[in-house]
Amino acid sequence: MSTKAPDNEAVALREITEVWNSGGNLDVIPDLVTDDFTYHNPMVSEPVRGPDGYRKLAQRFRDAFSDIDMDIKELLVLDDTVTIRYTTRAIHTGEFMGVEPTQEKIEITGILINHLEDGKIKDVYVNDDALGLFKQIGVVEPPER
Repeated sequence: MSTKAPDNEAVALREITEVWNSGGNLDVIPDLVTDDFTYHNPMVSEPVRGPDGYRKLAQRFRDAFSDIDMDIKELLVLDDTVTIRYTTRAIHTGEFMGVEPTQEKIEITGILINHLEDGKIKDVYVNDDALGLFKQIGVVEPPER
């Protein structure tokens, strides 16, 4: 039996690569998050809980946006915390929060703070540019200068 500590950076990167960047292999979610996983994002009204809740959330985003590409700009690992600064690019090809598809290319920046436990993500805190996203899909008009 190995006593090697899990590679938290590899787990966090795998989650981005397989769930978000690729064709969206949502079947890997139970391998990546704990049973009591919690996803916190101000854009979501309530925290999302568990692998099944996370799968549903990821599917809703993947249904609304195609060609998703999360480009990691910076990654910091400290013990069981992996922090990632990223830029996401995608195309708004499906209904999103009541907004019909615009076919607009979007680009948003954000930060993920992942807390890991026993080699799986226990919780993630997302802080992204939701206002910028809503501007890009025409929900919010910027004020005139």
